Amino acid sequence: MTSANKKGALLFAGGLVLGGLVAGNHWSSISNVAQELLEGVNTQLTQSQSELIQAQQTIVQLEEAMVARTSDAATTEGLIEQKDVEIDQLKAQLVQLTHQAKQMDEMNATLDIKVADQVDSISKLRARLQNTDVLYAERYRLAQAVSDLNERIFKASHKAESSQQACEEFKKGNSWNWVSEKDCDNFNIYNQKAEELMAEFEDQSASLDKVNRELSAFGNLPVPQDQLAIPQEPKTTPKENITQEQSPQ
Repeated sequence: MTSANKKGALLFAGGLVLGGLVAGNHWSSISNVAQELLEGVNTQLTQSQSELIQAQQTIVQLEEAMVARTSDAATTEGLIEQKDVEIDQLKAQLVQLTHQAKQMDEMNATLDIKVADQVDSISKLRARLQNTDVLYAERYRLAQAVSDLNERIFKASHKAESSQQACEEFKKGNSWNWVSEKDCDNFNIYNQKAEELMAEFEDQSASLDKVNRELSAFGNLPVPQDQLAIPQEPKTTPKENITQEQSPQ
């Protein structure tokens, strides 16, 4: 082999060796880069997995919170519905109470009118009873006066009757020792007295009749117990009594 061929072979061999070294270094560099990239990816993957776990936990928490809020919302909605029912019931009660209050006002107004009427009726009845008591007392007084006048008229008329007979005997000229002109004077006096008493009797009787009519106008109220002994007015006139009771002389 020539020296040129040897040199060429050496150069080729040297080139192969150098190329192998270069190639080895190149692949070694690529492997390192890939390893670094792989480690970076693993790191990112691990971080992503951690973030994914955190996100899943957050989602679970959000779902739980959403469920809790949904439950609270449902509970709140139920409470609102219950309160709405209670409000409707209270409104119905308010309407009923308002109606009852109106009825009570109407009843109170009616009762006020009735009470006022009762008070007025009681006041009138009280005045009526008082007036009736006055009338009963007046009737009692008048009945006594009429009864007393009746008796006085009877006595005066009786005396006048006796004096009249004596006066007529005197005027006839009979010589009775007990007959005198004084009998005629007495007859005139007793007769005038009887007429005056008769006039008073008529007035008192008219007043008594008026009181009796007024008492009848009060509705025939029962006679008070303290007035039960009221003297009754005479059923006949004094002159009729004289005729019935006086015997001829």
